[in-house]
Amino acid sequence: MGQVRRRPYRALAHREETSIAQEVAKAAPAGAGVVKAFNTIFRHILEKGRPDVFIAGDNAQAKASVEAFIESLGLRPLDVGGLKMAHWLEGAGVVTVGLANHGVGNVDFALSITELPIRANG
Repeated sequence: MGQVRRRPYRALAHREETSIAQEVAKAAPAGAGVVKAFNTIFRHILEKGRPDVFIAGDNAQAKASVEAFIESLGLRPLDVGGLKMAHWLEGAGVVTVGLANHGVGNVDFALSITELPIRANG
């Protein structure tokens, strides 16, 4: 399992100073909440494990809904910040493809955080 398709990954479909998620937010109806998620995880890793799901978005209510959905799947949502961070999540998706094709050589991995510090209240 985990065979890598050897296709060139030429370029993102947007300018460097934006993200596909930000472009979707611009085109979406007023008040729509756009949240970037799931783009750093290969499908079969979702099926067999408990990977971290990085999310980005500006709308707190939309993010809370996406976080609840992710948790309902038995996965761990990790908030990376506002929708501007979607640019970096999209870049991380490109990194996972590069790792699959060159560094790791397969798709049997996921980017994750191994340990989260306990936050002190206050």
